Amino acid sequence: MITLIPPCRWAVKRAASRETAASLRWVYLGVSARTMGAVGHWLGPGAQRINIAGALQEEAKALRQPYIDYIGGLGAERDSSAWWFGSLSEKNPAISRAFLHICFMSVATRLCARLAESDVLLLVVESPCLRSAIATHLYERGIRCDERRESRFRRVLAVLGDWSEMLARKAWNIGRHAYRMVAAKALGFSPGIRNAAPAAADRPWVLLHNWVDVRAFDGDGRYGDVFFGALREGLERRGLPVAVVATVLPRAPYRRILTQLKRSGVPVLVPHAALTFGILLKWSLSRMALPPRPRAWPRFQGLDVSAVLDAVERMDWIQARVGDVYLISEIVGQWRRHLGVASFIYTFEGHTWERGYCQAVRRHFPKARLVGYQHSTVSALSLNYCLSPAEWGNVPFPDRVVTNGPQHYALLRQGGIPEHALACGGALRYSSIRNNATAQAVRRSEGPVLRILVTFSIIAAHAAELLLAVIGAFSDPRRYRVVLKFHPSLQAPRAARAAGIAIRSLPAHMQVAEQPVSHLLRDVDVLVYTDTTAAFEALGHGVPVVHWVSGHDIDLDPLERFPGVRVSTGTVEGLQEAVRAVAEAETPEREARARRWREVVDLLLPPPDEKTIDLFMPENVR
Repeated sequence: MITLIPPCRWAVKRAASRETAASLRWVYLGVSARTMGAVGHWLGPGAQRINIAGALQEEAKALRQPYIDYIGGLGAERDSSAWWFGSLSEKNPAISRAFLHICFMSVATRLCARLAESDVLLLVVESPCLRSAIATHLYERGIRCDERRESRFRRVLAVLGDWSEMLARKAWNIGRHAYRMVAAKALGFSPGIRNAAPAAADRPWVLLHNWVDVRAFDGDGRYGDVFFGALREGLERRGLPVAVVATVLPRAPYRRILTQLKRSGVPVLVPHAALTFGILLKWSLSRMALPPRPRAWPRFQGLDVSAVLDAVERMDWIQARVGDVYLISEIVGQWRRHLGVASFIYTFEGHTWERGYCQAVRRHFPKARLVGYQHSTVSALSLNYCLSPAEWGNVPFPDRVVTNGPQHYALLRQGGIPEHALACGGALRYSSIRNNATAQAVRRSEGPVLRILVTFSIIAAHAAELLLAVIGAFSDPRRYRVVLKFHPSLQAPRAARAAGIAIRSLPAHMQVAEQPVSHLLRDVDVLVYTDTTAAFEALGHGVPVVHWVSGHDIDLDPLERFPGVRVSTGTVEGLQEAVRAVAEAETPEREARARRWREVVDLLLPPPDEKTIDLFMPENVR
């Protein structure tokens, strides 16, 4: 018998009461490691949880290209700004749960199909839409199951909650844009370029879009491009006027950042300075809409995924991402009155805001060249970097994407981006990794205590899952000293709350660090990570790495393509064993591995040269 239930105490207890603990097997389909732990506690130690980490990742690899083509087909049918600015067309596993939920559906179907008539399986499913989709598919296949839904009262509360969240988010977002507009104007910024040299006033500009926070300034207040390295200086040496389009990150101190930009002397364009109250009012009214109606979507690989895709569109209605993309056109339209643009360069990750800029720049500056720079490391399952042939020519896209070397060039080419739209460059962003890299393995610390550095993903659910695993694996202070380094955009207390713990309750031998990863790597024996660039820094420093495989989400580790470079595990016991194994390897073996690690770093992040700078020149972009 198969039972589908929500992760609620009453539902779990009721399902468990029908079976003996010894005969009950259960699967958790959701992203919250905290909730999964609670379900395990409610079921008791006798119930057997089936770990689906390996099956989930294999299913994701198998469904990768079919999903890209499926979404591409939808884009060909729904070719409009509303589609291209939405989360479904973006295909980003870190934003939309559509691909993950489809993989969950496939895993659940395979598990259920293998069950004997007398077997008992409990499917604990976080998402109501996913639970409904799985139940519908099992019914269609003639597989007997019992779906338990939330009560009608809870469903009504959920609808009211959606409306409340939508209104709160929209009100907060309007207030945020208004505050940023007023603050920028009060500090003397206008729709034109601040700190522009008089000689460049009549020339078309190269605009370099950058995400800015406190990391962009050194101790003396000098500005540096976090994502583009020395590109701006290289273009200026070639005689081009370059201005930074400074989009301040959401959690950064806005007024402080603008004040530092004003003092830096760097030509800068602040997007919010181009807004007016009239523009904000018009934009706000245009974003007020009723929730999208459920629709019958085309089937995916025989699966009815309508409930899953409807949930993504509803989430876009609740959140503010899509509305912010529409505001970009208003901002770029204001720029047209104050400056000419020769080219617009931005960080390429396949996000919807990039499409907003591509569409707006083509509309308001039709002669300008659009160049995306693939600044980060990429996994084969980073579907936001991928295009279907059906999308090409319709999706707003730059004239050229410059990649981080030949490995990423090949990966993006395999992801569907045409050869004529790609150019192979170097790793402008990661000069510090290469400068600090060594071909020698770090020496193992003396004594019985292992020094472990743990770096966390920007995604709170991923960070929570790894945090709980680390606490379980390295609880003995006589054997481990653990340093926890959270992503700059994810505060430690938020990640801890997602794990159901408080930062202050961490054991004394586990400490949260604020120093840069490059500094922390000087005093560790091993790095544990999920999908962060810190793994490349560690390998460059000769520090072995252990990769945590998520059992709740799609694995986006870019090192997956290089067997033997890192050890992967998805269990607490395996994490403990892997860390001790790589840290206690004999010196000759560690030295041989370190040479291989340096080769991988050089392969994935090759140093840029002057030819890389030339790829961004407006006249060289076709």
